Amino acid sequence: MQWIYSEALKRAELFGISGVTYSLTQGVVKNIIPAIASTNAIISAACALEALKLVSGCSKSVSNYLTYNGLVGTHIKVTEFVRDTDCLVCGPGTLIELDTSSTLSEFIKMLEEHPKLLMSKASVTHGGNNLYMQSPEVLEQMTRPNLSIPMFELLKGTPFATVHVSGMAESNGKKVSSLRKLRVAFKGVEEASKMDTTESS
Repeated sequence: MQWIYSEALKRAELFGISGVTYSLTQGVVKNIIPAIASTNAIISAACALEALKLVSGCSKSVSNYLTYNGLVGTHIKVTEFVRDTDCLVCGPGTLIELDTSSTLSEFIKMLEEHPKLLMSKASVTHGGNNLYMQSPEVLEQMTRPNLSIPMFELLKGTPFATVHVSGMAESNGKKVSSLRKLRVAFKGVEEASKMDTTESS
């Protein structure tokens, strides 16, 4: 709403239109998009109901997901979703332990032999930066010098870091495109020993 108001105010000043206020903008938007007010009311009611459940213990609270469908009548469904351990956003990722001297090339080779990955032709990114890209050719040439640099140096000397790799992996006997999240920990670095290493390479 604040963005819409600021843009409307700019346009009003440009064309000499007076009387544009935040409350007027809200009224116009609510008339054009009536779902804004009703959605706010539905969410507020659901939050208040959950708070009542927690305070009074009158009913079981929602676990993690609620679906509301008001197209025909009212239909509310509560679903409990199981966390995907391979989720690229909230999943922990597969742990890979490296020596501080291991190069990016050796790391990519390790991905091909890792029993949980079996990933070939891998491209590697970290923090939005391309460490190595298999394609297109211009990016491959730009990132090729990194292959001989130790991962510890490429990750700026951090004891552990998260990297994302994409490439071809085996699934049911077939090669398919795959994107995976990896936790890289360096052996012999003190802080890395504090990292959860229950799933090591």
